[in-house]
Amino acid sequence: MKRILLAICVIALSVLSYGQDSNQRAFTFAWLSDVHLNSFAYAEDDLRQSIEDINANPDVDFTILSGDVTEFGDTKEFYLLQDILKDFRKPYFLIPGNHDVNWSENGCTMFDKIFQASHFCYDWQGVRFIGCGAGPSLRMGPPHIPREEILWLDSIVRATPAKQPIIFINHFPLNQDLSNWYEVIDILKTRNIQAILGGHLHVNHAYDAEGIPAVLGRSSLRREDPIGGYNLVTLRGNTLEFQERIIKTETHPAWHTILLAPLQEKRNTTYYRPDFTINDEYPSVRESWKLKDVTDIASQGSIDGDLYVYTNTAGVVHALNVADGKTLWTYTTGNKIFSAPFITPRLVIISSCDGFIYALDRKQGTVCWKYNMDYPIVACPLVSEGTVYIGSSNGKFYSLKLADGTLNWTCDGLHGYIESRPAIDKERVYIGTWGAMFYAIDRKSGKSVWEFDTKRGRYFSPGACWPVVLPYTQQGKKNEQIIVLSSDYFVRSFHPETGEILWASDEAKGRESLGFSPDGKTMYVKGIKNTITAVDISQGTYDSLWNTLMPYGGNFIPTRMETTGQLVFVPTEFGVLHAIRTDGSGIAWSHKISHSAITSLKSAGKEKLIVMTMDGTVTCLEYPVN
Repeated sequence: MKRILLAICVIALSVLSYGQDSNQRAFTFAWLSDVHLNSFAYAEDDLRQSIEDINANPDVDFTILSGDVTEFGDTKEFYLLQDILKDFRKPYFLIPGNHDVNWSENGCTMFDKIFQASHFCYDWQGVRFIGCGAGPSLRMGPPHIPREEILWLDSIVRATPAKQPIIFINHFPLNQDLSNWYEVIDILKTRNIQAILGGHLHVNHAYDAEGIPAVLGRSSLRREDPIGGYNLVTLRGNTLEFQERIIKTETHPAWHTILLAPLQEKRNTTYYRPDFTINDEYPSVRESWKLKDVTDIASQGSIDGDLYVYTNTAGVVHALNVADGKTLWTYTTGNKIFSAPFITPRLVIISSCDGFIYALDRKQGTVCWKYNMDYPIVACPLVSEGTVYIGSSNGKFYSLKLADGTLNWTCDGLHGYIESRPAIDKERVYIGTWGAMFYAIDRKSGKSVWEFDTKRGRYFSPGACWPVVLPYTQQGKKNEQIIVLSSDYFVRSFHPETGEILWASDEAKGRESLGFSPDGKTMYVKGIKNTITAVDISQGTYDSLWNTLMPYGGNFIPTRMETTGQLVFVPTEFGVLHAIRTDGSGIAWSHKISHSAITSLKSAGKEKLIVMTMDGTVTCLEYPVN
């Protein structure tokens, strides 16, 4: 509340000063970035001492924190951050970075809950400071500014007087590594943009953003130094000066200075924008319908017959007609949704970051029942034999009755939050967590049967990949195996009863994205670089069949691949869908949907595929078999 009241007061003063002679402007703000609270033992101390140092400096008017304020975006980290920031005696403004939203067990809800919003607009002495949040939320992939943040930014910039100077803050550098850099830059160029500030790379660095002066700031972490640091930024007349401050020690001479002036774009320069000409190479692939949501779509969709259901980060459930994409019904939950729906003959099961599991009527979208977990849910539900199976973010796995949502059992004591959809066989349910663990749980009792630990920590977990149960034949005997791919690049096959590893391989260097042939005999692994590997798993062993090079440099997104008998559909980080032949002979066709990560692929019938991207694009493609 102190932060908000101070901001209101300062904006009121700024309204009075807007239009003053720019030569009269003189103020200093502190700029912290990449605090990474809870990453190292000294991270908290560096932040606390930075605040003490800033409070003691009479020249500092306010502070900006440009993202990655926590390491994992955990609830406990945000409460600790809130407690520490209470020590500020001056206004402060912060935005989230990728670490604040990528591995967030609370579904990216705590930042907004504590700090009211993932963006800010702050005026001081006639200068407008605009900061907006970063992503991707709860998904590995390229840097991305959420769709809802883009729309907010556009509205704020449009409302800014044409001559008012703007300084823009985002966690990421505004270059082609950011999936929607061009949208941000094009918006900023409509007004008097003077400078762009960012972090992410942990170093002081100046660069050019299509003619806009841009600066990256150092991390506040000390690393190998005795103490951490930050930047002091001084606007004096028509210059913006950057000095590195070593906490409570010394302020270095200016390492960079920006001359504030109208935007000067280079003459005879055409700046790159996303290119869709690849679609001209494959004219037989066409978009039968397409729509654009107003928020990000981070989850996978679900399809059953003529019904397609997807969710978005505004917490809205959309039911579409597969044939034409028209909306049949919508339902709005109380918070963000990052999980895939599950469609049954009568119900659609949804989990939301408002803490509820919903059973919606398939035809009307009305609530038939809901179950309160009292904590945000990012896990995907699975329904089998009248039972809903779903993980949680609070160390529990749940079994509910599909008919009315009453509880069958809970399995407690799981380490790490659950994001994926479980797999089941007749006796057990299998699930991975972001605590580097993989569990087998008895379907009837809810008791843990066995567990596996990658022993490599949270960043190397089987948390995003949906496990599968598949048959294999060995010495004439039919058996089953449980397969999951971890972010340690290992794909593993487990014995369902004992948890014994039947085989394991990191040869394909996949991260979390797998696909399987319709008969379950062939596994496809999407490598993190530029390969797709086909593996024969039908004998209970890992036997490579072929490896195909792909026309991109890297591909970290966890989106599952879809397959047919002839094609494997490969999602990419920048919106291109590749269809490769199952005989390993290469690409059959490619199609670019948008310039954002593909988050969902679903077969929609013969030679049809529904594709969704992080920026809210939903498309139905019609494609040739050959």
